[in-house]
Amino acid sequence: MGINEMKRPNLILFNPDQWRADVMGHLGNPAASTPFLDRLAATDAISFRHACCQNPVCTPSRCSFMTGLYPHVRGHRTMHHMLHRECDETNLLSELRRNGYFVWWGGKNDLVPGNDDLSRYCDVKFRPDAEFFKKHGIEPQPDSHTIAAEWRGEPGGDNYYSFFRGKLEAPGEAPYRDGDWCNVLGAIDFLREYDGEQPFCLFLPLGFPHPPYAVEEPFFSRIDRAALPPRIAEPQQGGPAILDEIRKRQNLGSRSEERWSELRAVYYGMCARLDRQLELLVETLKERGFYDDSALFLFSDHGDFTGDYGLVEKTQNTFEECLVNVPLIFKPPRGYPIRPGVREALAELVDVSETVYELAGIDPGYDRFGKSLLPLHDPESD
Repeated sequence: MGINEMKRPNLILFNPDQWRADVMGHLGNPAASTPFLDRLAATDAISFRHACCQNPVCTPSRCSFMTGLYPHVRGHRTMHHMLHRECDETNLLSELRRNGYFVWWGGKNDLVPGNDDLSRYCDVKFRPDAEFFKKHGIEPQPDSHTIAAEWRGEPGGDNYYSFFRGKLEAPGEAPYRDGDWCNVLGAIDFLREYDGEQPFCLFLPLGFPHPPYAVEEPFFSRIDRAALPPRIAEPQQGGPAILDEIRKRQNLGSRSEERWSELRAVYYGMCARLDRQLELLVETLKERGFYDDSALFLFSDHGDFTGDYGLVEKTQNTFEECLVNVPLIFKPPRGYPIRPGVREALAELVDVSETVYELAGIDPGYDRFGKSLLPLHDPESD
């Protein structure tokens, strides 16, 4: 059966923020706790070891993978230059909606201006309300990204710029439920209730594992601190001057290796939570009979220093591997030949939108730089 004769698949775009590729078990990290992704890559999907983003901060990367254009093409080089419809800039969501997809968007933006009318891009922009909280019997918790003096400490201290918060705890016996959890539960509600005739696109741009480094149990204690791979040391000489200045200003040099390990383990725990959240989504897809006819993509916008080079977070202007090498996992819908596992081929995030366009049979009407990932799923591919 040719691609034009196939049913247009549902699309799951699971898009964590700031997940570095090496924090996955199936890529050889002994401390990573990603059992679901490891099984998925072994049975149903391909995972690209050498996938890279086009920019190491959020907005330029998102503008790139949502258009298939490199950031410099239309000037999307900084956090302040988003996609503007009045400048004739489209994106993957609006193209899918324009071509008959029902688009559900739950999570962050960092793509189009905040005052834009998001109904141009999606049928539903999910926001939890009182009815949602009552239905799930939960109390909304403060988002882990909230900057609070009680965990940062005083300015000038060696935790103030570390973004280390530690264990998240909800009051009473209730599980911790922040914005990411609400968006995941909202997506599960959507999948359980959707009975439309249109194929759907579920877009989940989540906040984790973006710092602050903070996660609840059981994920907080799931990581074996002793199994963490060594950090990349600070360079004795050379390297970008901007990183030297950041190190001086962040004042992290006095942190012991034990404290670095705790920060890193919490970051790994944040990735473990995402692994479980995606598993819950896939379980629901299977319950509703959507899984086989859905294409699933997991990819992050960029990575994180997480202690490498004596740094945390990311930088606008440098391209260390821990910042630009990102997870990219792709499960095709039924009807495509499959050889699951890890691929060594170089892939880029601009390839995601191109693959979606091919699967959906859409020509957005402009030149793009991505290449479809579909040939790399072929059993004969390298």
